[in-house]
Amino acid sequence: MPNTQQYDALVSQVDTLTPRVKALHLKLDRPIGFVAGQFVYVLLERDGRLIKKPYSIASPPSQSPTDHLELAITLVPGGYVSTLLHGMQGGEKLAVEGAAGRFVVKDPGAHDLVFVATGTGVAPIRSIVLNLFQGGFTRNVWLLFGVRHEDEILYLADWRRLEGAYPNFHFIPTISRPKSAEWKGEVGYVQTKLASYVPDTSGKLVFVCGVVPMVKDVTDKLLALGYRPQQIKVEKYT
Repeated sequence: MPNTQQYDALVSQVDTLTPRVKALHLKLDRPIGFVAGQFVYVLLERDGRLIKKPYSIASPPSQSPTDHLELAITLVPGGYVSTLLHGMQGGEKLAVEGAAGRFVVKDPGAHDLVFVATGTGVAPIRSIVLNLFQGGFTRNVWLLFGVRHEDEILYLADWRRLEGAYPNFHFIPTISRPKSAEWKGEVGYVQTKLASYVPDTSGKLVFVCGVVPMVKDVTDKLLALGYRPQQIKVEKYT
C-alpha cells in the first residue's frame, strides 16, 4: 500500500544536470519507504492555497541512507513551483508527502523490459533501472531516451556506466534537434525508433514516461507493432 505520510525535508544539495533541469537532493526528517518508480508530492503554499506538485523519485530505494531522495526538476517558463525550486541553493526547507504511484516493476525477472522516456520522464526510470541492476537483474533492458539537444541527456554517466558493466543493458538516446554535426547517434523522436530496436513483442513489458502527447504517440506505435495493452505501463506528466 502507498505510504502517504508527510515529511519535513531539507534541500541538502542542488545540482545543475542540464540547462533546464536541476536535481534537488532532499534530506528527510526520517526514513521513507518507496518502490522504484514512485513519486512524492512537494507541498507549497501560494496565496493561502496548498499546492501539491508530484515529482518522480530519481534515486533508487536501495540508496543509503533511506532518508535521502533525489528529484529532477525541469524549469517551466512561468511555472510557479519549478521557478521556486530552481531558485534554491541548498539549505531551504520543504514539506513532501508520499510515496505514491503505480509506475513500478511488480515481478522483476519475469520479462525483458523496455523503457521509453523524454525529458525528466527518465527520472523514475533511473530509479527503477539502478534498482534492478543492483539486485542482479539478468534479462534484457532497453532504454530509448529522447531529448531535444545533446546537452540535455539526463544521467548520461549512469547510462554509460551501466552499458559498460551489463551487456544486457541497451541505451538508445535520440536527439530531435541536434546542435552539431558531431552527434553520431539517433536523430528524431523516440516513437520513430521502436520498430528498429524493439519490434519483437514477445516476453516484453514496456514502461513509457513523459508528457501526454509523447505517451499517446508511443502507445499508439507500440499497439501498431503488436504489443498488447497489458504489456504497456505509462506515467503521464502534465
